[in-house]
Amino acid sequence: MVEQLNNWWGVFDFPQETQWVMRCADVRLGLRSAPHQWWAGYEWQQNINQFEPSLRNENCPFESSPKHEQRFVFAQLPEKMVIQPALADRPVVCRPVVSVSLLPFQEVTLFVCLPLWLKIATGESDQTLLDIPTVKVCDSWFGPNTREGVLSYASQVSEQLDVKPIANNKARAAIEVRIQNQSDQMLTLDKISVPAPNLSLYADKQGQFWTPRITLVRRNQDDAILSLDDVISGGLALSELELVCPAREDIGRSKITKAISALFG
Repeated sequence: MVEQLNNWWGVFDFPQETQWVMRCADVRLGLRSAPHQWWAGYEWQQNINQFEPSLRNENCPFESSPKHEQRFVFAQLPEKMVIQPALADRPVVCRPVVSVSLLPFQEVTLFVCLPLWLKIATGESDQTLLDIPTVKVCDSWFGPNTREGVLSYASQVSEQLDVKPIANNKARAAIEVRIQNQSDQMLTLDKISVPAPNLSLYADKQGQFWTPRITLVRRNQDDAILSLDDVISGGLALSELELVCPAREDIGRSKITKAISALFG
């Protein structure tokens, strides 16, 4: 018998002999509670991209052994499991389908759609047991050369830059990116590095995920300023949102100056 749980993230009772299957974007994650241990098996499926994540009681999530398996052993089996959506633990490199050019002394607002990560923990401890992306990602070095830059993620599913908020995709988070070109040179936006670890994750009543807005200001040929704004992307009221996951690396209201190549490639 397959039974859909009311919600796919939060704190759940997870007694012994319970078996669940989570589907979100491209990932299929099986979870099982056995004597003194939890088992987790997962794999990414191609061209699935499930926009409506689900968590179900299901006995046979895989036809064969999944590509990734882990066991977590306990002296006393935990009674509760915490499933928490999160953002990436590294910056994510986003590319527009068509290159965007911003003229001197102009401003544009774009929306970026980022994949979620899944964090699994027990209800008795803050220790994260599993922390995996919902789409298959690959490592990417983002910087002007091999000495300067930062290790990032580049998703195999293209993160599109758009002028409208992303809608009807509850497996991703929408981020509003305000870009100001305060230099006398044209700014070409072939790619943008989004500081995912510095962003908190919120959910609205419809189950869509949002983050605070970010602003990138190009001042001259060499550097730009990154700041996290005090407003939520899309102009949503904070009172209408639920904090799902705080930022992995909280920089508060600090403004960070970075090389142009560190933000725009």
